[in-house]
Amino acid sequence: MTAGASESTVVVPSVSGAGSDYAIDIVDLSKSFRRRTIARGGYTTVKSALLGIFHTMLHPTRAPLHYTHVLKNLTLRIPRGASVGLIGRNGCGKSTFLKLITGIYKPDCGRINVNGRVAALIELGAGFHPDFTGRENLYLGGVMHGLTRRQIDQRFDDIVHFAELAAVIDDPVRTYSSGMFMRLGFSLAVHTDPDILLVDEVLAVGDASFVAKCKDKISALRKAGKTLVLVTHDLDAVERWCDEALWINEGEVRDRGEPRRVIDRYRQFVEKGEEFDLGEHAAHSVEVEVATPVKGAVDEPVEKQRWGSREIELTGARLLGSDGEPRLLFHPEDTLSIAIDYRVHERVNEAVFGISLNRADGLVVHGTNTDIGRVSVPQLKSVGTVFYRIKRLGLMDASYTLDVAVHRLDGYPYDYHKGIVKFAVRSAHKHSGVYVPDFTWEFT
Repeated sequence: MTAGASESTVVVPSVSGAGSDYAIDIVDLSKSFRRRTIARGGYTTVKSALLGIFHTMLHPTRAPLHYTHVLKNLTLRIPRGASVGLIGRNGCGKSTFLKLITGIYKPDCGRINVNGRVAALIELGAGFHPDFTGRENLYLGGVMHGLTRRQIDQRFDDIVHFAELAAVIDDPVRTYSSGMFMRLGFSLAVHTDPDILLVDEVLAVGDASFVAKCKDKISALRKAGKTLVLVTHDLDAVERWCDEALWINEGEVRDRGEPRRVIDRYRQFVEKGEEFDLGEHAAHSVEVEVATPVKGAVDEPVEKQRWGSREIELTGARLLGSDGEPRLLFHPEDTLSIAIDYRVHERVNEAVFGISLNRADGLVVHGTNTDIGRVSVPQLKSVGTVFYRIKRLGLMDASYTLDVAVHRLDGYPYDYHKGIVKFAVRSAHKHSGVYVPDFTWEFT
């Protein structure tokens, strides 16, 4: 038993057909894994390995044990016929949760009762033997799913037809492609007449037509009153198929309820984390110690992404949301303001301020300046801020960078910052292209 186990009762998942209104009944479930970190070292020889063994025998030391707590005191009851979607970041415990239900893992403590036949679409074809034919593996797998030989005989043709493998069903499965292998496993699982269907990111098991067939089959099982537990990063699938969403974060239930509400909260959480990461790696502003500039001389750039003679210096740039607060993550429909701080070191007769929004691959998606916009730049004070306001951003889901510049009318650079701010745009709608215009569909 792994660490974290106590004297609490540990109940292995049980399968029964009656006696409870719940398909899955879990109380105070916890699961930990011992971390096995392999120490880094150089090359070894037989001699050095033997010496190391003798040294360990003469000087035994007990290395400290480290554990990862994947699930913590989870209590969850899923009624018969309900559809529940589990969402959360990688490593939060979703797949471990399913493997505990199926009995692949044993809990440290807590109680798990599973009432009904389970079809687990977790690791498709995990029990198949590569040297057995597809036919032989179906009978072997069917027995592992609790079917009798007679039941497998009755369903055999339907399983093979659904998997579209009639031509190769008597070939060893080691000759199958990975897609064929997974199709056979999926077809077997959904034809076992399950009461509970556990699905873990296995819907992409073939070409587009077969994926559509898989989704239709899962929808049919759901309509037939089967219990569905879906683990996926496809949030649209959770909203479409599930009656309830369960958000797991660091082994604990963060939120549970109506899918649309829980998904929105989860998206906000992910975006805040992403914005924090962007803030760690991107500068909100740039402060540079400036020597007295020499007119007409181009300074050696402080960094590769900056150049100019600095009669006018750009001291910082920030992206602001509609509330005027700095932000690094936006949505297509958001308002965006670019604030550019400047300091004048030497009076000039003409100054042009410009910006450029660039996709991460270098594509310029929007660039303009005050000259193009026919904006009259007033006499600049010693310090100040220039704002460029976009009423609706309209960019597609991607990562972007901001360039800011001030230069003479003929293009001579006073100060140019390339990639001064890195930011991201996130959208729930997967359009294609570069930007999302304001649009409507109409039929006449």
